[in-house]
Amino acid sequence: MTTLAALLTGLAMMALPGNPATDPADALRAEQDAFRRAVARVAPCVVTIETIGGTQPGRRQPTSGPAFGGREAAPPGFIVADGPTTGLIWSADGLILTSAFNFVRDPSLITVVLSDRRRFVGELIARDEVRRLAMVRVPATGLPVPQWVGDEGEVRVGQRVLALGRGFGGPFCSITAGIVSGLNRMSGLAIQTDARLSPASFGGPLIDLDGRVIGLCVPFGMGNDLLSGVEWYDSGIGFAIPAWQVRASGTDLSTGHSLRRGMLGVVLDAKGNAPPTIRLLADRSPALRAGLKAGDAIVAIDGKPVTAYSDLTRLMRSRCAGQWVKVRVRRGAQEVDLEVVLAVPEDVGSLNPPASEPAGP
Repeated sequence: MTTLAALLTGLAMMALPGNPATDPADALRAEQDAFRRAVARVAPCVVTIETIGGTQPGRRQPTSGPAFGGREAAPPGFIVADGPTTGLIWSADGLILTSAFNFVRDPSLITVVLSDRRRFVGELIARDEVRRLAMVRVPATGLPVPQWVGDEGEVRVGQRVLALGRGFGGPFCSITAGIVSGLNRMSGLAIQTDARLSPASFGGPLIDLDGRVIGLCVPFGMGNDLLSGVEWYDSGIGFAIPAWQVRASGTDLSTGHSLRRGMLGVVLDAKGNAPPTIRLLADRSPALRAGLKAGDAIVAIDGKPVTAYSDLTRLMRSRCAGQWVKVRVRRGAQEVDLEVVLAVPEDVGSLNPPASEPAGP
């Protein structure tokens, strides 16, 4: 079946200089009409989310890095404001998906305004710290639900996309246009787009020209903190959690189950381009329970090679607490495979150096 995107490509080719078959203005009008039709299909499913109250995020210092569970501090001088943002209806019975950025302060009051201007008090039921999503419930039924793309093969680098938001309030969506500029970014968790995003559109959909949702817009940076990446807003470097990742997360979130970043419970020596070596294990940690030892060099995670600390960071970034991970270590002249069940930070004990290693000051 010929899609709107294919139609626009054909019109654009016909409108090249020297081709009198089509006026360039006709191609432009066709594209504008395609934008309007795509937006019209999704706009009824886009909502405004207003949050009030909550504590400003504290200045958190990093610990020993993502393999242990370190968190970076918020961007210098960044203040989370009380301002409306965006959400997308997940189910007809009142579940709303949005960005976890909107709830980093644990607001005391959440209000959701539907496209038909009905207003409801919302309840935050779960968060996904890994994909930076959140689920809100409102007491409403019969809500319109958007169509999502089927799988990863339906999204291509270079295709035209639109980002929708309702964070500015009012009856109309804000719209920014761009392309898919990258796939499998941020350790495979995100689509990259040059469509301009801002806190007002975080939690809104990224859609194709057929009006299908290909992802949910979130801030993403290199750190693990939920505020990481907001400094890039409106820069032309934006990210969206793709549909196939959202589906995996949404199933858990809809049951009230939050997803948290999984921890090994180790401190590593990361030297140049060598596989990272375990220096310390927490006294109550997944790594210790699985049989990892100080001195082990981590050379693979789930069969994917680890040649440097950056490889380990990338491979662990998408892992949630409760997941099984196969860790291959080099122990002396041997390589050993061990299975680890990742834990949340609260289930990781203190770090105690072995008797042969003096304690720090």
